[in-house]
Amino acid sequence: MVVSTSIHSMRHFGNSILSLSCLAVSAISALPALGQDSADKVNLASEDDLLGANFANMPAMPKSLRIVHDGSIQYDAGKQTVLYQGKVVVTGDNGITLKAGHALINTQSETATLKGQVVVRQKPTTLKSGKIIPGIQLFADKVLLNAATKTIVLSNNVTIYQASSIHRGDHATYNYATGQLNAEGLASGHDFILMESNRFQMVNHKGKKVFIGDNAGITTHDAAEPNYWIRSDRTSIYPGDRVIFKNLRFYAGDVPILWLPYLSQPLDADLGYYFIPGARSNWGFYLLNRYGVMLGGETDELTGEHEGAWLLSQWHADLMTQRGVGVGLDLIDTRLGNRDNLSGLKLYYLEDLDPTIRRTSENRDGLDASRWKLELKHRIDLFSNDQDKTYFNFDITALSDRFFLEDFEQETFRINPNPDNTMGLFHRNPKFHAGLYTRMRLNDFYEQDTRLPELFFDQVKRPLLGSPILHEGTTSFGIYDERLADFQTSSLQSEADSLPPGDPRLAEINELLADRGYTRFHTWHEFSLPINPGGKIAITPRVGAGYTRYWDMDNGTQSFDRTHLSAGVDTSVKFSKVYPNAVNKTWGLDSILHVFQPYANFSQLSTNSLDSSFRGIEVLTPSTRPSPREVGRFSATDSLMDWSIIRLGTRNRLLTKRDGSTHEWLVMDTYMDVFMNDPEFDRDLSNLYNDIIWQPLPWMRLNVETQFPIAAGGSEFREWASNVTLMPNDAVELAFGYRQLNNHPILTDSNRIDFRAYLRISDSWGLGFYQRWELDDSTVEVQQYNLYRDFDSWVASVGLHIRDNRDAPEEYGIMLNFTLKDFPSVRLPLSVDNE
Repeated sequence: MVVSTSIHSMRHFGNSILSLSCLAVSAISALPALGQDSADKVNLASEDDLLGANFANMPAMPKSLRIVHDGSIQYDAGKQTVLYQGKVVVTGDNGITLKAGHALINTQSETATLKGQVVVRQKPTTLKSGKIIPGIQLFADKVLLNAATKTIVLSNNVTIYQASSIHRGDHATYNYATGQLNAEGLASGHDFILMESNRFQMVNHKGKKVFIGDNAGITTHDAAEPNYWIRSDRTSIYPGDRVIFKNLRFYAGDVPILWLPYLSQPLDADLGYYFIPGARSNWGFYLLNRYGVMLGGETDELTGEHEGAWLLSQWHADLMTQRGVGVGLDLIDTRLGNRDNLSGLKLYYLEDLDPTIRRTSENRDGLDASRWKLELKHRIDLFSNDQDKTYFNFDITALSDRFFLEDFEQETFRINPNPDNTMGLFHRNPKFHAGLYTRMRLNDFYEQDTRLPELFFDQVKRPLLGSPILHEGTTSFGIYDERLADFQTSSLQSEADSLPPGDPRLAEINELLADRGYTRFHTWHEFSLPINPGGKIAITPRVGAGYTRYWDMDNGTQSFDRTHLSAGVDTSVKFSKVYPNAVNKTWGLDSILHVFQPYANFSQLSTNSLDSSFRGIEVLTPSTRPSPREVGRFSATDSLMDWSIIRLGTRNRLLTKRDGSTHEWLVMDTYMDVFMNDPEFDRDLSNLYNDIIWQPLPWMRLNVETQFPIAAGGSEFREWASNVTLMPNDAVELAFGYRQLNNHPILTDSNRIDFRAYLRISDSWGLGFYQRWELDDSTVEVQQYNLYRDFDSWVASVGLHIRDNRDAPEEYGIMLNFTLKDFPSVRLPLSVDNE
């Protein structure tokens, strides 16, 4: 007898079948390690066999299961089957919910069949530690559960979600006893990575998910026909860590363009294999290769990886047709953080095929072909707490010759052509900074000063014994020396030998060749008292005193002492006014607060005059900007001279409201110095300075620094330095800079323009442009042109670089760049060659 009902009901069914279903889906969310081969197929009874013609009493329902539906129920007591049709909702006692339009259960064979857009959901799990494990969602047209073999089979339009992971295909089998998910032709995604394979596994290794695919491919182009694939015989993805390929092929469309037998590519730009192809006129064609791997920690016996690794090692092998083969090794302690001044140990060596290739007009005759670099920028922390930190610092760069950086590290050469060599012990405290360090002369082809050693103690400005008086000070003791570069000494000596006796030039050469060195003790202390009567006026009087002693002079002169006495006062008045109706969305204005602050600073220093035979080491270097007029901020100790200066100026600030906070829309500082006693150029007045920062919109910023004379007896030179960046629309980005220096007493005049632009022609094409002109001698110093092609998920570009070295041959370079846009942490092993 067949019994058919059409009711809304909740029925209880045995204790095993759907409880095991809940456990199985729960196991999918945890994705535990270990598994079985996909060949272990589930032997499920067919649906036709489960449905019988004669039904007796309805089987008992399990207490652990609730079934809600709004359709019909059919049951067969002889075959122990129950069929639910309609909107069926199955809720387990562990948070699992299954929804389908058809659910057939056989209690005897312990199988269940769910059909009709089956949805399986599990709620997130919160561990005792507070960590939340995301719930899992499974979708398929048909789901077969076999509690006897502990397997779940999903078929037809299979989709599995958990957190940022997604898997799609037509068939998947999950064994919740062993924790293995096997799939045929399943495509998977994790954090923008899409993966397909003939056989797919998802396992747990030490609590972390690992995605493994045989005959697999990955891409970030989420489209029906991805425009690139990275394929391999086996691909293993360790999310957040690395991707391992065996027999890798890279395809652009269907065209193979790269093959590697093995690649372990970490999801970190510092690790894995990268190469840079290109060409330069002073290198020839080149291929720069780098492979990064972590060292240290303990080796995992299963994977061979280093657990707890802390030492980043980067191995270099550079091929240059005109230079030869360069090899190098970088070792970086990642526990110190990502800081340029702590870049670890770097070694590099190249046997140069042609060291005479020049980038400037300087003679290179006799330059050795062995070119090398040793760099150590490292810190050893000895003691640290919330208030104090003691550490040992190394900052050492030893080079084979003075042209090494110019030839092989041009970016470093532009920023720091004469690298320092120091090491020392330092201690930091909120109240002071102290250290004992030495500066060495490892590269005798640079003009270099040394400290062998120097001891210093700097006290920060803070209240004196709890009073309103503020104190700051600095004290140092050291043995100082300075020498010309060896090639400069040889050149001057050769010139002196060729001059006749009595030539005036001989005296100049002998002065340049004379030894410069001494032992020096210096201390300076300043006291100030901020006064703020009425809130709008600020007055800060300052007094200071110092002492300096020189002895053991290299030029044979006698020891001498200097005393320094300083007095000054800083005053300012602040006025403000609000303009609530000043609203202009086009220029980013939402009311204006104008702050006007006139100020006057007076500084006077009295010190002993220096003998004309004394040549200092810590002296002022030529600059267009005004020197500091507070002795504690004046680092050129050997250039301290009498001065008496008044600085007069005004600051204007326009503030507006933006994103719930205050935004500086415009800042302008205008000032000049009045000299009663000028220590540098015997002036009565300085130039009039204007420093302007205008940032009205997020895509627009203007910086301007100007100075020009306004009266006779002033500086008599002019300077304009400015740069503006803006993006007027989505297709154009511009940056423009201009600097003019005219009639400076020491520095060379200049009239320079630089211009950078990017034009987005379409969604697929873009043009980049950069030029720098020196108008004084009509020279286009640098030209760079780039063509970009956007292939949706990756970008390719080719560029041409030209540099005019004036008296030396021009340089040319070709730059190639391939970038995967949607890999936030992963990129194809090709990088940009900026210059």
